[in-house]
Amino acid sequence: MASRTLVKNYVAQWMQMGKTVVLSTQGKEVHIYKILQGEKYAPPFNQLWEEISTTKAHEAYLSGTDQTVSDLLSNKWEIIACARCNLLVPSIDMGPRVPVCCPCDDLPTHPNLDLVAPHIPVTLVSHLDDLCDRLAQKSEDQESHEKSDEDTYTSDEEDTQAIYNLRNSILKLVNSGQ
Repeated sequence: MASRTLVKNYVAQWMQMGKTVVLSTQGKEVHIYKILQGEKYAPPFNQLWEEISTTKAHEAYLSGTDQTVSDLLSNKWEIIACARCNLLVPSIDMGPRVPVCCPCDDLPTHPNLDLVAPHIPVTLVSHLDDLCDRLAQKSEDQESHEKSDEDTYTSDEEDTQAIYNLRNSILKLVNSGQ
């Protein structure tokens, strides 16, 4: 069973790609240009989500697909990553996990690795922590390869201090810009 959060993220990702939400009984297509606002979803998207996940769930679906939001919220469906584009897609929750149809099927230029991929809202501090952790891991990996090189003058303490200083500098910049 797909959680409400996963279905919301699925709709948000595809709306970032230019897809619309179709309200079948009205024949109306809804498009929102600003899905993300800072570290959360934008109010217009949240308002649309509330509407299509409650009162209009039986009639609302993403353009290029056949499953309504109500279908996706039932225990028959799972939300998984597309093998082609790695964005979220619906899949029947039994047997092999094969997407029924990916909304990327009708996007001729997708996936385009030159563009920023659609994503869910990111908490900046946790994202920076993850980035610093990856830098620390990369530094450790490089250090293990350079152990035989006698020209290496860095130490673990210096590397740790440099990453700590980088993290604090970035956080100060972010906080001063808000």
